[in-house]
Amino acid sequence: MHRCLTIDEILTIIFQHAFIILKPEPKSREFRDRRTLARLARTCRYFLEPALNVLYYEINDLLWLIKCMPDDLWAVNGKQLSFIRAMQPSDWDIFLRYARRVRSLEFDRQCISTTDVNVYVALAQPPTPIIIFPRLIHFRCGEYRTEAIPFLQHLLQPTVVHVDIDNLMSNPLTFCILPLLPARCPRIKQVMAFRNFVFQRGDRALETFSKVLCQLTELQALRCAELPEDSVLHLSQLPNLKILRMDLRLISLDHLESAFGCITFPVLQEVLLSAPSMSHSLRFLKFIQSTSVDTINLNVDDETCAADYNAIFTSWASNPLYQNLSVIDISEMQVWRDYDDKHIIDITTLRPLFQLKRLSSLKLETLCTYDLDNTAIKEIAKAWPLLETLDLSIRECGWEIPSKVTLPGLLPLLQHCPNLALLGLVVDATVLPTNWTRLPGAGIRNTSLESLWLADSKITRPPLVASFLSAVAPNIEQIASWNTPLLSGRNGKDKYMKRWKEVERLVRQFTLVRRQEREWASRWHGKGCEDDAVVEEVEDGRVEAYDSEPEPPTDSEDDDEFEYCYVADGI
Repeated sequence: MHRCLTIDEILTIIFQHAFIILKPEPKSREFRDRRTLARLARTCRYFLEPALNVLYYEINDLLWLIKCMPDDLWAVNGKQLSFIRAMQPSDWDIFLRYARRVRSLEFDRQCISTTDVNVYVALAQPPTPIIIFPRLIHFRCGEYRTEAIPFLQHLLQPTVVHVDIDNLMSNPLTFCILPLLPARCPRIKQVMAFRNFVFQRGDRALETFSKVLCQLTELQALRCAELPEDSVLHLSQLPNLKILRMDLRLISLDHLESAFGCITFPVLQEVLLSAPSMSHSLRFLKFIQSTSVDTINLNVDDETCAADYNAIFTSWASNPLYQNLSVIDISEMQVWRDYDDKHIIDITTLRPLFQLKRLSSLKLETLCTYDLDNTAIKEIAKAWPLLETLDLSIRECGWEIPSKVTLPGLLPLLQHCPNLALLGLVVDATVLPTNWTRLPGAGIRNTSLESLWLADSKITRPPLVASFLSAVAPNIEQIASWNTPLLSGRNGKDKYMKRWKEVERLVRQFTLVRRQEREWASRWHGKGCEDDAVVEEVEDGRVEAYDSEPEPPTDSEDDDEFEYCYVADGI
């Protein structure tokens, strides 16, 4: 064995890659391979410690540690594990041998039904005063039973820098554990705390959480629900706060405006706000003086018209504080739509954002619809070459009006945005190139695109669409369309959804065939066979609307809105 494999640091890096495996199937790309690490730990003495350190670095259930102890100590009745005898010193030796490796420990709310309280009572009484998890840096807790509190207190130590509270309620977890955080974990950098319903002013749990926040001075990231004004004022002066996610419903902006100092949120980078209205969010954004803002995520209850969006985007593009902006994500939480001409977004609405050259993600889930065509998509592609995510599909209800974007119209995005991984648009997939004897896309291949969100996109010929997509975006794993409650009542929903599912399946098969052909051609000619992109030729090429339903499929009932007449050309 090479001498480098006797160095723990090198082995740890190798085992980390062995632990997280990429699955080829779509939608579940990573899984933790604990069996492989367990086998590596038993391979030789050099591998034992590094492999166990990686294996027990992150524990999402205390049962992983308990089941390392002798079988006669514990038993499972139904779904709940409990101790059936007292822990002996030898049991503690085993438990501590693995506990000292844990860096992240989770107790989600399911542990209430899977772990008996006598387990916590036993673990809260070690034979000698000792830190049970000496390397712990992160814990997530949803366990709120009173009997578990003494054990949870053992987790509060100076090494902890990241705390997540599953459900911030009026319970022993909130009133007995949270108040201890500032004193026992003074270096906390990240806090996340949510609850299942909205806080009201005067809520005791909210007041307790607010007092804790006001004592934390090294926070770098906070993700929570509603906060009172005192907490927000404290957060605004923190020198290291970079990520803020909060709800503005309980905040009086007039009070904040009169109380804020000259510099507020000096280094904030990510802003995620929930608010009753867009104006409420925009007013709070004006308080932020950081020049490092790169993410704006707004969730608002009301609707905003296209003209107002144009004014918002114009303001952001001209604001020197937002020149590093790379992520814009806006969602309107209402689910109904009654749009008119004032609620149609076209390219002139989006054009002010073209000044933000670093934009990598744009997601607009609004009650407006879109009037975009292939020319508009080409403008977007050339303006934002760093795009990784573009979602204008309005997944909940789609565009509702016929789309002017065709499949060939997507080619500029695939060419000019090489990192594009998620694309959400409504396309007219009834319009396809007619000359199928040529290479689809003139050789353009985007290997980054993995997900297509197509909402209410229409389609007539799945094999032809799959043939095109497999050539220009061979790594597509997910095609989502017609899959929301609001779209379920639309005419043709089952028909179109079935056809896009067929495209998703065929793309994988066609991609495999194309890969085999390229490999064969590469071996035959002694070089790769990728052609140079000829974008203009494809964009200006002939297209034809297929005017007849395909003969073979069983779901070929007539569309309510279109009559198709298929014109064969070169096939």
